[in-house]
Amino acid sequence: MAVEEHESLLSRLCDTEARVVFFPVRHHSPMCAAMVSKLILDLRPAAVLIEGPSDYNPHLDELRLTHRLPIAIYSYFGDETGRRRGAFYPFCEYSPEWQAMRAAESIKAEVRFIDLPWVDVADIDDMTHRYADAELRRGRYVTLLCERLEVESFDDLWDKLIEAEPILSPHEFLRRVHSFCTNVRVWEDAPRQSDLRREAYMADEIRRAMAEFKGRLLVVTGGFHSSALVQRLETAIDHQPQESELHPSAPDDASTSTPPKITDRGIALTAYTYERLDSLTGYNAGMPNPGFYDHVWQAQSQGKPFGHRPLLAELALSLRERKQVVSTADLIAVETSACTLAALRGRQHVWRSDLVDAVTSALIKDELEFGCVSPFLDAVHRVLRGDKRGQLAEGTRRPPLVIDIRNQLVAAGLEPTNSRNTVELNLLDSNDLAKSRLLHRISVLELAGFNLKGGTDFLSRKDLTRLWETWEIQWRYEYDATCVEAARYGATLAEAAATKLLELAEQHQHEAKVAAELLVTAARADVHGLSDRLLSQLETLIRREPNFLDLAAALGHLLYLFCHDEIFGTARNPRIGAVAIEAFHRALWLLESLGTTGDERKLIAAMRALQETYERGSDRLELNRDEYVAVLTRVEQAADKLPSLRGAAAGMLWTLGESTSERILERLLLFANAEHLGDFLNGLFALAREVAQRNPQLVQAIDQLLLEFASEEFQSALPSLRLAFTYFTPREKHYMLKTLFDSLGLSDLKPLTELAVDEETAAMALVFEERLFAAVERYGLNQAEGGVAT
Repeated sequence: MAVEEHESLLSRLCDTEARVVFFPVRHHSPMCAAMVSKLILDLRPAAVLIEGPSDYNPHLDELRLTHRLPIAIYSYFGDETGRRRGAFYPFCEYSPEWQAMRAAESIKAEVRFIDLPWVDVADIDDMTHRYADAELRRGRYVTLLCERLEVESFDDLWDKLIEAEPILSPHEFLRRVHSFCTNVRVWEDAPRQSDLRREAYMADEIRRAMAEFKGRLLVVTGGFHSSALVQRLETAIDHQPQESELHPSAPDDASTSTPPKITDRGIALTAYTYERLDSLTGYNAGMPNPGFYDHVWQAQSQGKPFGHRPLLAELALSLRERKQVVSTADLIAVETSACTLAALRGRQHVWRSDLVDAVTSALIKDELEFGCVSPFLDAVHRVLRGDKRGQLAEGTRRPPLVIDIRNQLVAAGLEPTNSRNTVELNLLDSNDLAKSRLLHRISVLELAGFNLKGGTDFLSRKDLTRLWETWEIQWRYEYDATCVEAARYGATLAEAAATKLLELAEQHQHEAKVAAELLVTAARADVHGLSDRLLSQLETLIRREPNFLDLAAALGHLLYLFCHDEIFGTARNPRIGAVAIEAFHRALWLLESLGTTGDERKLIAAMRALQETYERGSDRLELNRDEYVAVLTRVEQAADKLPSLRGAAAGMLWTLGESTSERILERLLLFANAEHLGDFLNGLFALAREVAQRNPQLVQAIDQLLLEFASEEFQSALPSLRLAFTYFTPREKHYMLKTLFDSLGLSDLKPLTELAVDEETAAMALVFEERLFAAVERYGLNQAEGGVAT
């Protein structure tokens, strides 16, 4: 763009006497908020047109209620592919859009949102925070300007040009921001197709307002769009977006694709927080450190000069609460450094980056490694972030899902309150089971304030002697917001839970184990309408699953649901049975392909899943015994398989009655060395525990082999031997010892073979053992590197 053309465009953009006045903003900018309020009060336009979701216009009165900011407009939809998405338009007190609405209301001007509904642009724009200024951050112009003005980032650049300046006149503000944003646009290679589509829509809305209102219009949009809107209005293009804008194609694809059909959509208010608004925690659409700019805004609103010392005092308090040593001398050093840095940077006030850099230089004594977080920097960012949390006013419209959730929780007596409520559920009781299903649906949607603290683990199934759950329910601030945001999944709790589970299944569409776990979750949440779709997907995944361990885990879940799950109503389900058969045969095929490496503990557990499937489901599932035995026989005989795997296969055949004691002893001799004996017995005992402990010949053979070991060999074999014998209970090991002594004619050694313990001692031992195992599990001591128990 030529200089003359640029100056002409800038002149038209800054013309406050024009019929349509364009006010450029950076979202969540206090200076923009202050300036737009002043301009509205000065110009008194007939209507204020704001970049915001036009499909919220029928509900604008809700924004006039007495909300506590920050809040957000939440737009959501579902399409024919089953995809569910949502996006936010956040407002805080110093948001220019919010102040524009307040100022317009004070002069009785019409307020209207003019942006294209997000639902209609979501197919090419996946930004979920709609007040984004990412387009201002990118590009060569910003990079060159940062270098010229010697600042590190776009945020520092904006502060230097706009926020940290003394109060600008409206004219100087408009010229400075319009010039900056126009140059960013001019230097950009090409605007995004989503921006072009939105700008075409906004220009059309402005024309419609020009025809409707006789007075002046003020258009409040992101500064990136202002020059494009002026040019669109001046060139009098057709009111409808061009076809290339409505259906943009990928650069390398000349064809156009039709986006999936929208099946349902909604829009509502939700509470928000400064933590979510902060760009430093992932929000890429506005000013960083909202607590700092809120402090700036409050000072401006009260007509006071900005002062950084209240923030410094808050920082000191935050550090001391975190038990960080910070002395008066340290604070003086931070104050001195911050003031010096502000002066060097040509500022009249200590600013955000000055505080951060001062803390870094004055308080952090050691070098920070990459990826490490300093508690001092963490504290300063926490103070600058702020802790404000919004709250919706009474009378705010709620999505249907929110109403359904509340009604169901009230009916069940489970509505969260400020007091912590611990709920014990007996899953054999029909009323408690209904409550469990309700809570699991809520858990699927990840609503805040509902935590499953304990109970029967239906995934590991270590203890099914008691079917119970303990839930902890307490109202949390995020509860209302998570309810609203879950509305994208459906209008009722059952529908929403089913849709969310399907979404999770899509995210793991290459993992049979995860799909089977989701099937268990669906059963617990009583989402049976979902089961057929999950089962179809799981069946496809099983046919493609390359991992024996994951497939065996999926098989275990399917077996439980088919054989045992009377509680959740899936027992004897023929569809689950069919998928279990598919998984069983696929697992047998994968078993034969295993090599000489792998986590032996997990492999043995997977073999046990195969064994349990055959033992419990051979009749009901009509499993092929001949195929099962043939595969196990080939694995047992394969020299290229792990000793533990061959031992497990031998144990399974022995348990089935397809192998004899003599054959087991022959196999044992193949592994009669210190390196492999324990591994073979580990697999054998895991899968043939009952028959092994009652076979005197096996016990004698093991004893004889150990007696032949040299001292060094025995020490080498001891760890794996210990692991192998952990499959037996103390009483079973005692029985094996007695069997050995009897076979050796040493049965008169009663002190060694008698096991007489009174009930009190036994009970104390069991309690101690339970606590010990729990501690081992908690601290991760049950498995060392390489899968060997320690």
